[in-house]
Formats: sequence, C-alpha cells, structure tokens
Amino acid sequence: MILDICPATHDDISYIHRIEQFIESHYPANRQTLINRLEMFPDGFLIAKYDHQLIGYIESCIWNEESFSTYQDICQFSNFHNSNGMILFVIFIGVDKQYQKMGVGSLLLDALKVRIKKRYPHIKKVNLVSKQKYVNNFYRKNDFQKIKRLPDYTFEYPGVLMEYRFDCAPLS
Repeated sequence: MILDICPATHDDISYIHRIEQFIESHYPANRQTLINRLEMFPDGFLIAKYDHQLIGYIESCIWNEESFSTYQDICQFSNFHNSNGMILFVIFIGVDKQYQKMGVGSLLLDALKVRIKKRYPHIKKVNLVSKQKYVNNFYRKNDFQKIKRLPDYTFEYPGVLMEYRFDCAPLS
C-alpha cells in the first residue's frame, strides 16, 4: 500500500472527526478542538491518504511536560505547547477502521518523527500515552519504551506513558 502522508488542512477536519468518533466513541474530540490543535501546531498534524481518500491522522504538540498523571492534567494542549520544548507529545493517532492493522499508524508515526527531527532538531524524545492493549504490539514495534503506568489516566482506563528517544534509534 502506497500512502501519501502530508500536513492536515482545515478541509480534512470533517473526515478526521469521523475517524475520531469511531475510535473514541464515548469521548471524541469535537471539530473545534481538532481545528484548535491543527492551528496550534500544523507541523505536527499529519494525514495519510490512500487513493486520494483520507484514512488516518496523527496530531501532536511540543512541550516540556513530564509530571502529569491524568488526561485532565494535560487535556488543554494549547496551554502547554511550546515550540522550544524538548518533547514531542503525540496527542492521538487515528486510522479508519477498514485500514487498521495495515501499517498506516506506523507510517504516520515514522513520518512525524522524521518531519519533527528535521524541523525541530532540539527535540530529544517523543512521548505518548497508550492504552495497555497497544503497548506490546504497536508501540514496542515502533521502538517506544514503557516509562510508567498511569493508573488514573482516565476514569475509563489506565494509561501507559511511552517514550521514543531520537538518540537511541535510527531515522529514515
């Protein structure tokens, strides 16, 4: 599968929102939140297209936050975004249901890491919070290491803080 990975635009938000609603059925980000995140850090908001159809996205911010334990601590990402920060934080990765388990998420992560390292060479690592069920397969396969458990990350599920260090893994 050959994908076109490129920056998201305002025109992509409706479809991104549909993917978000499917994945986060109970608490999806609304369209305005997605627009705000795109405007906050357009370099860190990428989409994947297959045959001209948007099939996935990844959104992120740059910050220095390391001492959080719940989603509520950090959910206002724009309050923490700092282009001079040392950490790229992946807010969300979403892939359309029919394209999941085909490597789209991994390609989005790789493209984001390459883009950020070229444009923001001061960034030392990538952090994200995952549900436990994705830790061993998806994130470890993508060279992320488990840093710590966040037992109260949301009231629905605990989280796991994962980390990818630019100085420990080669980039394309």
